[in-house]
Amino acid sequence: MKLRIIAWILVLILALTPMLSVAEGDDTEPPASADPSTPPETDPPVTPDADPTTPQGTDPPATPGSDPTTPPETNPPASPTEQPSASPTAEASPSASADPTASPAAPTSTPGPVTETADPLKIDTYWKYPGMEKSYAQGYMPVQSGKTVRFLMPLLGKTLGSTIRVVPEFPSDGPFAASNLQFDVSEKTYDVTQGQNSNQKEAYLVQFSAPLKDTYYNGTYTVMLHVSYKNPQGEPAEQTFPMQIQITGGKTVSAGGGGGGMTVVRKPVILIDNYAIDPLEVSGGEKVSVKISLTNVGNYDARNIRVSLVPESDTLKLEGDLNARFFDALLVRGKLEAAFDLSVQKGASEGPALFTVQLAYEDRFGGSYTDEGKYQVYITQPKIEILSCEYSEVVNGGDGFTVMLTVQNTGTRDAKNVSVQYTGSDDSIRNKDAKDHQEIGTLKVGESRELVFNLRAMPNAMEGKHSFRFSCFYQEADSGGSYESSGNYPLSVVQEASLGYDQIKLPESVTSGESFTLPVCVYNTGFSEIFNIRCTLDCDGLICSSAFLGNLAPQESADKTMTVFVTTLSGTQKYGDTYGSVQIFYEDVNGERHTEFQSVKMTVAEPVKVTDEEKAKKEKEQKEQQTLSQWWISLLVAIAVIIILIAVIVIARFVRMMRLK
Repeated sequence: MKLRIIAWILVLILALTPMLSVAEGDDTEPPASADPSTPPETDPPVTPDADPTTPQGTDPPATPGSDPTTPPETNPPASPTEQPSASPTAEASPSASADPTASPAAPTSTPGPVTETADPLKIDTYWKYPGMEKSYAQGYMPVQSGKTVRFLMPLLGKTLGSTIRVVPEFPSDGPFAASNLQFDVSEKTYDVTQGQNSNQKEAYLVQFSAPLKDTYYNGTYTVMLHVSYKNPQGEPAEQTFPMQIQITGGKTVSAGGGGGGMTVVRKPVILIDNYAIDPLEVSGGEKVSVKISLTNVGNYDARNIRVSLVPESDTLKLEGDLNARFFDALLVRGKLEAAFDLSVQKGASEGPALFTVQLAYEDRFGGSYTDEGKYQVYITQPKIEILSCEYSEVVNGGDGFTVMLTVQNTGTRDAKNVSVQYTGSDDSIRNKDAKDHQEIGTLKVGESRELVFNLRAMPNAMEGKHSFRFSCFYQEADSGGSYESSGNYPLSVVQEASLGYDQIKLPESVTSGESFTLPVCVYNTGFSEIFNIRCTLDCDGLICSSAFLGNLAPQESADKTMTVFVTTLSGTQKYGDTYGSVQIFYEDVNGERHTEFQSVKMTVAEPVKVTDEEKAKKEKEQKEQQTLSQWWISLLVAIAVIIILIAVIVIARFVRMMRLK
């Protein structure tokens, strides 16, 4: 039998082995698309916007520095953007004036992936720093002086160590002399201005000079600033900021394949060469006018032009039904202007509000191009701040104190309907005045006002840390937008420690050699915590250990029982009245020790001596009592037995009568 079972198992294993092999082979079967007999596609990609008049396969033109004595051809117009890609989807780089916040489309090539951080660096577009003729928001560009270009870029943000490493990347075919420039920039405080306003800002001011070649060509060039640092969490991060510069004073580029100049890729290139935001500083509820000036600096006419304005937050709202302006064409060297109207939300917070201008257009071959620039409107508002709050930060429970406030309009707009409201974090701190708020009315820019509030720490205030708040409510004088600012202020309340306890009473008389229990109950009657509560009994002839009751929070209680053993008095008289005291020790929150006393009295009784006759008599009485108890038990047992027998007889007769019937 066993041999048959083993034989069947071997047969099953042999039958299943091919099936398992087939199942495993399914995973490794090559896909049909990997047929080696199918030749790969070798057709080169089509380049729609390459010049159809230029024959394929011609020799590449000479570089700008190959023949500085050969004059370039002057037939085509000079193009500030000589290096855009011939791909129909290539993006034309905007000028620096079109990108005051340095957030253009990503460059076509970067040295490596950029690590995204939760709080990256950004260009300060609003303020004008030392060495700048105007801010980035007003169209700052690097300055060319002879054969030297001066670059300057203020960056804001937090880094580990407050230091960044900057590596400029110059275009390989550009006008700049070869250099391997890299340097560190530390965060410093600078005096900045914007119109009539001045301030101090902490920033990384990136500034350096780059020399030009002996022979260079005019145009618009892009320098990439690669910035590396560690974020506040210690993680490495890298960002790239493009800076554009219009180079003049050199040679004009060639339009074809000869003449010693660079070859120009023929395509339309639309740049935002100017813009106007009126007003640049605006308040909540007001209107803003935006005008964008466009210029085709390329070599072909542009068609189907679409200019869009996209607000980046709800702070700005585009007026009208359409967010875009459409134009049929823009000729080479032609100019267009697109106008938009924006409204600012009422009550908008002070600070920059960003919007993006996006360009989309085509060439005559259907190639499409996009570009964008970021801009900002600076929103101003009144800002009521509490400059100072003077008061005593430690008060006793039940005491009053005075708070002197100084409020000032530190914003850029006048404020009206200004009021200051008091609010306590709990009922422990209350305002003694009739009203919890005081009206100020109108506060102009820079104006301040002093207020006085009379507060009181309640008698039942818990000891410890408390706080109260002052809130400033106000409106903008022009648009009526409502705002609020507030500040919290700490206060320490001090309360006296207070301990209560139940009256402790000793028994009137206890025989020497006996013991008794003594209950102790204490409770915290104050509003501050008490610590290390301990109770002791000090009385001649009594032996008792201390009772430790621990700590008590306000309104809490604790109890303990002490065991007292009675001995004899220490004097010549061993028995009689003894006097002493109960002492309760505790500490307050400041570590100061306190003691409660209570006097006690008790009589120590002499033990009664028992003679032999009294002992024998007592033993006899105990035996008689025991015998009597046993007799009663026997009698009860006998009665129970008799009752049981009677019950059995009655039941038997009843059963017999039922059977006879």
